[in-house]
Amino acid sequence: MNTVQIINTLYIKNSMVQSGANAFMERIISIFFRNIDFDNESLKTLQEYKEKGRVAYVSYQSANTPLLILVNLLRSHNFRIPDLALDFTPNIFQMIVNLVHGASIMFSKIVGRKNFETPSDFDYILGSLRADKAVILSLLSRNLFIRRYIEIKSDTLEHLVDAQKIIDEPIYLFPQILFWNQNPERTRGLMTARATGDRGFLSGLITLYRSTTPAFMRISEPLNLKKEIEQSSNDDTKQIARKIRNKLLEIYNNEKRTILGPVIKSQQEMMEKILYHKNVLEEINTMMEEDRTPEYKLRKKAYKYFKEIAADFSIIVIKWFNRTVQYMFTKIFDGIYYNIDDLKRVREAAQRAPLILVPSHKSHMDYLIVSSVFYMNKIVPPHIAAGANLTFFPMGPIFRRSGAFFMRRSFKGLKLYPTVFKQYIKTLISEGYSVEFFIEGGRSRTGKIMSPKMGILKYLIDAIEEGYNRDMIFIPITISYDRILEESSYHMELKGKEKEADTTSTFVKSRKLLKRKYGKVYLSFNEPVSFCEFRDSLKEGEDLTVSLARHLSRRISEIIMATPFSVASAAMLQSSAHGFTREILKWRIAVLLDYCIFRGIRMSDHLAAASNYDEIINYVLESYRQDNIVSEAVAGGEKAGSEILEGLYTLNENDRPLINFYKNSILHYFLPISFISIAMLCLSDDQGIREQTIAEAFADMMDLLSQEFIYSEEMLDNAGIIARTLEYMEKRSVITRQGGVVRMGNEQRDEPVLFAKAVQDLLESYHIVCDTVTRIKRKTNHRELLYEVRKNGITLYHLGEVKLTESLSMPNYENAVVKLEQAGVLETAPGGKKQVEIQIKDPGKAMEVKNRIERYLRPLQKL
Repeated sequence: MNTVQIINTLYIKNSMVQSGANAFMERIISIFFRNIDFDNESLKTLQEYKEKGRVAYVSYQSANTPLLILVNLLRSHNFRIPDLALDFTPNIFQMIVNLVHGASIMFSKIVGRKNFETPSDFDYILGSLRADKAVILSLLSRNLFIRRYIEIKSDTLEHLVDAQKIIDEPIYLFPQILFWNQNPERTRGLMTARATGDRGFLSGLITLYRSTTPAFMRISEPLNLKKEIEQSSNDDTKQIARKIRNKLLEIYNNEKRTILGPVIKSQQEMMEKILYHKNVLEEINTMMEEDRTPEYKLRKKAYKYFKEIAADFSIIVIKWFNRTVQYMFTKIFDGIYYNIDDLKRVREAAQRAPLILVPSHKSHMDYLIVSSVFYMNKIVPPHIAAGANLTFFPMGPIFRRSGAFFMRRSFKGLKLYPTVFKQYIKTLISEGYSVEFFIEGGRSRTGKIMSPKMGILKYLIDAIEEGYNRDMIFIPITISYDRILEESSYHMELKGKEKEADTTSTFVKSRKLLKRKYGKVYLSFNEPVSFCEFRDSLKEGEDLTVSLARHLSRRISEIIMATPFSVASAAMLQSSAHGFTREILKWRIAVLLDYCIFRGIRMSDHLAAASNYDEIINYVLESYRQDNIVSEAVAGGEKAGSEILEGLYTLNENDRPLINFYKNSILHYFLPISFISIAMLCLSDDQGIREQTIAEAFADMMDLLSQEFIYSEEMLDNAGIIARTLEYMEKRSVITRQGGVVRMGNEQRDEPVLFAKAVQDLLESYHIVCDTVTRIKRKTNHRELLYEVRKNGITLYHLGEVKLTESLSMPNYENAVVKLEQAGVLETAPGGKKQVEIQIKDPGKAMEVKNRIERYLRPLQKL
């Protein structure tokens, strides 16, 4: 009796991955393509779903080389290797072996020695999935298209749909793409190698050799086939398969968009599109009529403006510049920390609309760090709005080729320039490029988030409102530093020194800053904000630009990271004492951190994981002692011999403004308890203080310091935040409450004093400005007024009316002047030589504001 032998179809034989015919090629590919690996996000995705269900990889390539590269990577990382590679092109050895085997079977059939049984392709695929073996299918295979469209055979996806209807466990479809490089696709370029091309062995090697950016394997978030079937409106397998195919193709296009960005147009193409746009041509025609300027001169000027503004994006420059930047980062920082899940949200947002990155701005390192993190995580770096001061050689050309476009600080007196610049912004949005701009305008010299500037934001809004794109997604970002490179220059600017212009010579001088460490850097990303969704949520009558600007500033403020340096600096500064012991510092840090936990403030891993406060103190003190900001107290002189007073530290008074930067970065978090503490310490009597009085003082201080902070929605709900903060203080036994009266014993005053001292420097700065204004009897200008304020501040400090050196701050003075203008004390008007004339409009009101400040300041200074 002849036995029945099971043989598989040629389709299944050619699909077998772990066959002897593949082993040789797999080994060769593991040698020549050994530098290719998964990106970090892909590894996390694979790990997350490792034990969750059946696995089916869906590739957008069909050549054997990308398949075997994936197999090697899965094996090296201990993930499931596919048993079947459906609709891939088998390698030559596999094809020869299968042809020989097929001929042998044919011969056996002819001589009649054996009986053969051939299971269907579906049965074999179903058996593999039931046995918990992974499979992979090619979605964009030419052979698959001919098979399912011309030969009218089953789509492989249909097999998976039918298999899922039988299997209880979900089948997860993992989209997979091999990116041969990160080179954006261009409208021109004969030598450009397509990043996601379907390449064989030799073609792949040549592409890797020619590519300027590294190859990597990308695995996207999987589709749950079981859920897709359950959510389908009908049970027709073909319709479900088509729907899933379209979803997978959409994922493919979204991944390409996020990683490679839109098709890059040459600078020449951008110039044609912008300078021939009707908005620019209409402005030229208007100027011809109004100014009687010849057309060719205006066109020449428009061309000059475009060349001054436009980026010239080059992935080659970005790659090599990133290597330089990474080397620099390893020299000056102890690591750059961020949550990979934040970048996952950014990637998902990029698939919906152009990204608008809105980071905080504390250092020149900000834009380098953001672009580097994006590039390293396989997200196309953005086009960056940079000041024209950064066009100096050699950095200007490098920045321009890395995606920077440049703008002048002021458009005053210019007619054509704003039109060209606006049209450039609109064209970036139209083409789908990611854009990064700093909503604060310039770098913060104080550490606080500054009031938003509306210029670029307004141009972006106009772009969407005029139909250049359907939406844009804002990504609020904060970059927090243990210490910043610009410490010394900011310190001098706070005292009134003019900002030094960015030039080649200053660049050369700045190299000495790269010879030391500045600690860690922390990136935080808030939830993406859809412009269209935000616009539709506004109430009637609300100003769209102003509302969005303040909303984005709040979203930035609420994710600022509390770091060891910010918390320890606050603990050192929130006291009028000249020194502190280690035990005092530990107590202050403990109090501040407890409040941070209560508020749910983001904390760096180092801060959150510190097993005791000595770790934090040692980390910060070691850095500050190296720069003589903090030193151990010494008893005795040179003749008598000196003795170090162990455990007692003194803070250099002149350096208080320098580390105030770090305290200020988290100051906005402490405002609720700070304002309440000031009210209790300054306005209580023997019976305590009424909660109504606290609420009135709270609102008064918010108004006085409204130029200093973008208050959170939580702060704007005065009643709610006061109630929660009083409850917190009551739980800590700092206060007692009864019948609407708050009482605090003398032994409980230490914590309120610590928090109240947080804003003493601001109150003193405002006091200096008010005092100066009440003394001036004539019309002046902005520069002269600030000069007088600065002189008066130094005088009051040395006379003892101002206690803190950090109160002598030019940015604080400028904010106070704006506040007095809003209060009707000062009146401004344009003056000659680009100066703003200032007139004392109401000296009486100036005295009123001064009295309001002194109501809180004088008792606070005595504590």
